[in-house]
Amino acid sequence: MPATQATMNRATETAASPHTLAAPSPVHDHELPAATSDKTAAEIALSAARVRSAVPCSSVRVAAALARTVAHWRISAFPPRSATISQLAASTGMTPPLLEESLDALLARATRASLVSLAPQLPRTNRLLGFIMAGNVAGAGIHEICAALLAGAGLLIKTASAEPFFFPSFIRTLAEVDPAVAARVAVLNFGRDEESAMRELWRCSDGGVVAYGDDASIAALTARDATGGARPLAGFGSRLSGALMVVAPGAGPSAAETAVDGLARDVTLFEQRGCLSPHHIFVAGDAGAARRFAAHLARALACLEARLPAPQRLPLGAAASIRALRERARWRALAERAGDGEVELWEGPRMAWTVIYDAAAVFSASPGYRTVFVSALKRADELGSRLDAAARPLEAFALAAPLEVRERLAAKLRRLGVTYVCDPGRMQSPPLDWPHGGGAMLELLREAAR
Repeated sequence: MPATQATMNRATETAASPHTLAAPSPVHDHELPAATSDKTAAEIALSAARVRSAVPCSSVRVAAALARTVAHWRISAFPPRSATISQLAASTGMTPPLLEESLDALLARATRASLVSLAPQLPRTNRLLGFIMAGNVAGAGIHEICAALLAGAGLLIKTASAEPFFFPSFIRTLAEVDPAVAARVAVLNFGRDEESAMRELWRCSDGGVVAYGDDASIAALTARDATGGARPLAGFGSRLSGALMVVAPGAGPSAAETAVDGLARDVTLFEQRGCLSPHHIFVAGDAGAARRFAAHLARALACLEARLPAPQRLPLGAAASIRALRERARWRALAERAGDGEVELWEGPRMAWTVIYDAAAVFSASPGYRTVFVSALKRADELGSRLDAAARPLEAFALAAPLEVRERLAAKLRRLGVTYVCDPGRMQSPPLDWPHGGGAMLELLREAAR
């Protein structure tokens, strides 16, 4: 990102330029005049007027356009995708192979069939929805973007200052595929601290605002326009995910190995920066099942790191937290060697990955970057007491269990607030009708349709 925030605090109306699939050239500080918040607000108003004047397309046409756009973005050599991957790698430190596979997982379920199937479930509205995107995961929010377009809404997408790459390029591709569908979208970039620009976004978003970020960011947002009237807000704040593996008595190693490989991928993709990344894995079985699982997971993460390399650099806070966790686990393991060995540590070089086996731990959030806890359960029914201490609401859980107990466990997880239960290896690819955040997007669309 350019060092001077003001240079990026301007709105860009991408749907008005549908004739190129190429990514934009890098922007340098000296190439742009310093934009004022008032100027940005005026550009937002102009973009909103353009989007509002565009005629909504049928959901069938929108589904076809989105499916074709996603099909382009599934091609590794597609120039806008390649350019975006390069920009993200330079900005985030994540490696291109990791970003490639993460993006593939994110887009995997956005097929024409699933888009067509989703459309009848959505209330119709032609109002404008504002989107305030997060910068932690490239493409995060694509499910809600698809839903809003299928519902007929116009979109004002404010990209994150930390990740202004994916959505402008994706919407340019949509404009090439179908200019009429893309005309209902404007992509904007300005800082959340620009008060007049934020007020204008709220004012123009007569159908409400969808916002992503941590809890503090969501709490800081106010859904009020310049006249003091409130706008509905669907806020997706800080959430956590985990996994449960139930080892049946006498079960062979094949099921465990499949689950380990899938969970290693779930942990690795997006470097655990999103709400669907598992932080803590619980293993129900005999006394040694969880420890063996942790050792297998460490080996799987090491193998996966050879194919999807970890970042060469980590944010200072994350690196410090990982180092502190490792040292604490190391000392606890040394202290307990004379006892029953309730703690064990496996660690990759340069903090590439970390597995901490802590038999009796309650659900814990890790610092991310392939850092995961593994704990033991005597019985799967004990899981609820371990999850009560979760610092944030739960979003997703991978579940590997015999069929006769799986549905019961999935129902229990949903009662605990989990919105997505899946097999290991599928956590980063939720279906399009996934009720993210408890179904906040659907509620916003219902409100907008009134």
